[in-house]
This record gives sequence, structure tokens and C-alpha cells, in this order.
Amino acid sequence: MPALAETTPLRLTYVQAWPSSNLTTHIAAEIIKTRLNMPVELISTSAGPMWAAVAEGHADALLTAWLPYTHQIYWQRYKQKVIDLGQVTSGTWLGLAVPDYVTIDSLTQIEANHAKFHNKITGIEAGAGIMLNTGKAIKAYDMHDMHLLTSSTAAMQAQLTRAVERKEWIVVTAWKPLGIWSRFKLKTLEDPKDIYGKAGHIDTIINPSLQKRAPKVVSFLRDFKLPLEDIEAMMVKLNNGEALSQVTAGWIKAHSAEVAAWTA
Repeated sequence: MPALAETTPLRLTYVQAWPSSNLTTHIAAEIIKTRLNMPVELISTSAGPMWAAVAEGHADALLTAWLPYTHQIYWQRYKQKVIDLGQVTSGTWLGLAVPDYVTIDSLTQIEANHAKFHNKITGIEAGAGIMLNTGKAIKAYDMHDMHLLTSSTAAMQAQLTRAVERKEWIVVTAWKPLGIWSRFKLKTLEDPKDIYGKAGHIDTIINPSLQKRAPKVVSFLRDFKLPLEDIEAMMVKLNNGEALSQVTAGWIKAHSAEVAAWTA
């Protein structure tokens, strides 16, 4: 029945706690709903279940694949079951960061200063690629006195804010794009053993069945691009209290010509 096919929602899975995932997914969803006239269901979860949902057909797509390094474990596990449509955002970075007043520049210097950091690295959600890599970094750099704290992206940013206000030493799991780079003077720590990898990109991953079910959506998702600088600018707006719907609508309006070309 054609009517049934038209009302079957597109299922996008994402990590709501990650600002870049939240923004990218909501912008794509709004364009699909309003320009391609297809209902969208958003499924918020964590990194591992997000990948598994698309691979097993419980969701149609994700726009939050941090490749080739951060989500490498998920790509290797599911690459035979999914299709990578290409980059949404390029120039990403992941690693550990400190406020600019902290007098170290490399991961090799963390252990010697463990007491100043209160023996902890402030992390985010368990299962995130950066958390898996940080566990590897702790071993690779012999940080036997340091402990990785699992929390959330919001909690990590709150801890960073508090430490900066008090000029205390803190080391956090960090990445680009993220709004903290616009809010604070931070510096990335050198990673000579390349545990976190080089600069990467965020890709769109789909379940192969979507190609037959919604080819116009697949075409749009293949073309859709959201520059890193735009994501960070929108994060600042969210931090300043603007509603997510207002921020995403503003981006779509400002890029109406591109949106029209993507959905033609």
C-alpha cells in the first residue's frame, strides 16, 4: 500500500548527549521532514547501540560515525552490514585537553603531575570512542596513578567550567567540534604515540535497505554537509540559552540554497 510506505518514518539514531550529534541529526531530520515529506523518528542512545541499531535494521541511519579512528571498533564490527555515505563534517580532532594555564603540553607529562590533577581524567559517557581510546592512553603512557572518570558530556563541561573559574588543574576528554573551544582558552595535549589518531571526519552510515525504500533520502544524506565551524558556532548559541529548534531552523534558513540543491 503506497500510503503505508509514505507514512513509515525514517529512523535516525544518534547520541543526544553529544552536541555535534544532536545538532547534525536534528538539522537533517528537519530537512527530510519538510523538504522530502517523510516523517522521521529520532532514537537517542549511546555509541555502541547506535551502530548496532543501524547494522541490524532497527534504525535506518546515523550521522555520527567518527572515523577512521574513534569509532574504528564499531566500523570493523559492522562494516559488512552497513554503507558509509561519506563525510558530513571534516577536520575533527579527539584527545585530552587542559586549560592554557596548566603547564604541561603532552600526554607524557600527565603522570608526573598526577597529584595536581587529583589523580583523575574527567571523561564522558561510557562506550564513547574517546573513552575507549583514553583507556588505551592510560596504559600506553603508564599513567598508573590516573583514573578515568565516567560521567557525561554535560557533566564534563560543568567540571571544566568550575575548574577554570578556580584556576585549578584539570584534564578532560575533548574533541572538535565542541563548544568549549569557544568558551575557554584550552590547549590540546600532544599524543606522540598517536593513540587518538590524526584529524578525522564524521560520516553518515545507513542500513542498505534504505536505498530501495527511500532513494531520495539516501541521495540527500550523501550530499548533506555541515562544516565544523558551523557546528561550534551553533554550540555557542545553545550554551547561551537559545532553543535547539531555533538554532537549527536558523542554520537551515541561512543555507536555503544548499538545502534546495541537496533535496532537488
